[in-house]
Amino acid sequence: MVVQRVARVHAILVVPILVSVASCEERPAEIPSPPFEEVFELAETVVLGEDRSDSIAEVGEFFERKDGGFIISDRLLPRVRAYSEDGSLEAGFGRFGDGPWEFRTIRDVAEVADGRIAVTGAHNGAVTYLTPNLTPHGMLLLDDFTTSMLLPFGRDLVFTGRARDVNLVAEMDGIFHRLVDSTVTWSSWNTPAASKPYWNALGGLHGAVGGDSVYVMAGLLYPATILSAAGDSVGSIGTPSPDFRRVPELEPGALAFTGGEGAAVQAGAAMQRLIESFDLVTGMDIVDDYLVFTVGRHDPDKPWFPFEQLDVFVEAYDRHTGEKLFENVPLPGGSRVLGGGRYLYVLLNPEFPPWRIAKYELLP
Repeated sequence: MVVQRVARVHAILVVPILVSVASCEERPAEIPSPPFEEVFELAETVVLGEDRSDSIAEVGEFFERKDGGFIISDRLLPRVRAYSEDGSLEAGFGRFGDGPWEFRTIRDVAEVADGRIAVTGAHNGAVTYLTPNLTPHGMLLLDDFTTSMLLPFGRDLVFTGRARDVNLVAEMDGIFHRLVDSTVTWSSWNTPAASKPYWNALGGLHGAVGGDSVYVMAGLLYPATILSAAGDSVGSIGTPSPDFRRVPELEPGALAFTGGEGAAVQAGAAMQRLIESFDLVTGMDIVDDYLVFTVGRHDPDKPWFPFEQLDVFVEAYDRHTGEKLFENVPLPGGSRVLGGGRYLYVLLNPEFPPWRIAKYELLP
């Protein structure tokens, strides 16, 4: 077992003038909204293999591997599983706990350049590395951070992380961090969504890597920011559709109850009205050479935390020019976008097995 502990290295970032690749003010006259099958072609549908003694509780985080297979975490159980390209189960790993090689929950999974599998979710905030067949390899302890999202960036990793000490959160240079070997070389990008009352619970962060660019955004706040390899903000990409409903700004205490019907009933009704009032980006992925946004809303039948997000539409951009190719393209009913890569991977039945994943090619 290899255990490393690294210290944070502060980087001084030069903040450039923000040049928008695609801004709301420059919206083209008309963006097409064709049926799903006119912009995506089904390549194949695979059924995930299962071990009866280690059944999937709920399909969680997804990452496409270089060999065509994929890694999937369990959303409810502290388990990571590897699958071949045809969906056959190859290996599984993980158990609940606070010790080495144990997890409370899986936050993210990714395959790094050398084929190892990186996992976040350990109680100590470590990045856990597994071999390609999911056996323990090593752990990297990041002194200042609790780690979450993982984005392979060439031979390096970009990850999201907050200060372990809550008193230091306001002093951090950013939410996204580049890890080179065992050193954090830069920290970049903050969002007002983290400081607005209630917003932190209403939507998460998204990230994707394409070439030498890192695309980052808060799901509540369209568009996305483009970061360079040095961590500098160099532009933005994304134009919300005209009917995209922005999240409202709330005052502290806006959801407090005042008596009468009782706390649970009144808070539940107010929360339901709130989550029904806005849309959000539920995912952002690179598919082939395009940037694909998944747009959705919260499930109004579950007006309590943690909220259930529903994927409804997809939109796509040429990530080099910023041109929006289509918007408000309805996903197959009841499906959930898992991730990107060579295909857009869509889980057709998120609620129950057998778990069927459709691989869609984005048509030129």
